Amino acid sequence: MITNTLRSDVPALEHTQTPAKTSISSRSKQWFKRNAYNLHRWISLIALVPALMWSLSGMSHPFMAHWFKPTIAKEFLPALPIDQSAVTMPLSEALRANGIAEIKQFRLVNFKGAVFYQIQQISSPEHVYLNTRTGTRLQNGDALYAEFLAKQYFGNKNAQVLEKRIITKFDDDYRYINRLLPVWKISFQEGGYDVYVETASGRMATYNTPLRRAFLLTFQYLHNWGWLNGVEPMRVGVIVVFLSVIICAAVAGIVLYSFTWKKRRSKPASGLRKYHRSIGIAVSLSTFTFAASGMYHALHKERLRDEAGQPALQATFKAEELNFGAKEAAFVAPPMFDVSAVKMPVGGIPTVFYRFSHSVKLDAADDCCAPMQSIKADNNGKKPESIKAATYFIAETGKPLPRGDAQYAKHVAVRLAGISTSQILRESLITEFKGEYGFINKRLPVQRIDIASEKKTALYIETQSGTLAATVQDGDRLEGFSFAYVHKLEFLKPLGKDVRDGVAVGLGLLNSVVAMLGLVLFVRLPKKQ
Repeated sequence: MITNTLRSDVPALEHTQTPAKTSISSRSKQWFKRNAYNLHRWISLIALVPALMWSLSGMSHPFMAHWFKPTIAKEFLPALPIDQSAVTMPLSEALRANGIAEIKQFRLVNFKGAVFYQIQQISSPEHVYLNTRTGTRLQNGDALYAEFLAKQYFGNKNAQVLEKRIITKFDDDYRYINRLLPVWKISFQEGGYDVYVETASGRMATYNTPLRRAFLLTFQYLHNWGWLNGVEPMRVGVIVVFLSVIICAAVAGIVLYSFTWKKRRSKPASGLRKYHRSIGIAVSLSTFTFAASGMYHALHKERLRDEAGQPALQATFKAEELNFGAKEAAFVAPPMFDVSAVKMPVGGIPTVFYRFSHSVKLDAADDCCAPMQSIKADNNGKKPESIKAATYFIAETGKPLPRGDAQYAKHVAVRLAGISTSQILRESLITEFKGEYGFINKRLPVQRIDIASEKKTALYIETQSGTLAATVQDGDRLEGFSFAYVHKLEFLKPLGKDVRDGVAVGLGLLNSVVAMLGLVLFVRLPKKQ
């Protein structure tokens, strides 16, 4: 907020000798009264451009995220059952036939009327696709599968593809807020849509249109100050300095307003001074809270860590370790949706397990079958009859592992977070975004691992990919609350998104108006002598 007043609004001080007994606090108050006008005047000038950048770009966020957000046919695709009878060639044999000795991961996908082993390679971000019946390799399989997925999300199987490109690091178009890497960018001619899909899971990471890209760039460069990317300590430092200046300008304006209260009652202001003063004091609290919460967020957030991506447990498997075939595919009754391999120690010996995603009757779920979806009753009070679950089998013996998903989550937590098993207090399954684990984290379902620590650390592990999706401590919870409820006005969400976003845009607009009125008054009015 940039507030200004006429020099006549500041009470004139009598030129009398200050008594020797005047306290330091009294002298400081008198000094501030004499200089408040000029302090506010010049501090506000320094804050002018950053304040306008943040206010105007903040106003663009509701348009980008809500009001003008483009639509897409589907944001999620239902998992399709795998034809288990199609798995006839063992995986180890298919790998050897294609000269592949070692892999990072495999899963099964339905594609082009067939079932394929999707192989995550060690040396390339692109996956290899081997037919489960013949072992034949599908040429350019990852690009074809990415296009297949993107067209389903886009809702037009005949859409013309202009570009297919794999993305292995975040950039201005695909920012780290999307979390998933690597992804394929599929650009369509229709509507200028770009659809980003992760072939390793079949998920859509995000989608853009030319208008949304413009909003994103505006927000990135004016609100996050992306033009200083590459010099991260400097970027944060500059942001903190200017936010401090804005806070000082707001506080100085509020104090100046209180100093001139009696004078204004006898001689009300008019014209621009009246509007600047009235609007300024009305939005001063929002100016202070936006700037303070933004500073807290900038100091707390570790952008470089985020840009490095979410850490994942990197196991490797030799071809001979993966005996998956027709017998193993029948470990679970249909419908089966996916299978992958994990490696964790049993009695100190590294052991390979197959992790199945399949459907079970709700009343038949037990410790060996970890639910992968919410089992809450719907609005009619009815619970689902069947649920998706995860079951682990020892690859060599076919013996199921009780509570396998929780055990694997703890193994991942120990490896990635550098903790010991004795520090783990409890684990719990999370099947929906809420509270401290919000939609921004992208991954579900996850296992929450609570750690014994002063900071009350919670680790969120996506067992499907062995990824540490989020680490949350008390400091993160406080900052998250500040950013959500003070900066993004989430406390207004019960009234509806339109109300919340309308208030945010209104406050941004009024702060911009106050800033511009302050600039006009700065030019017109003389410096206080």
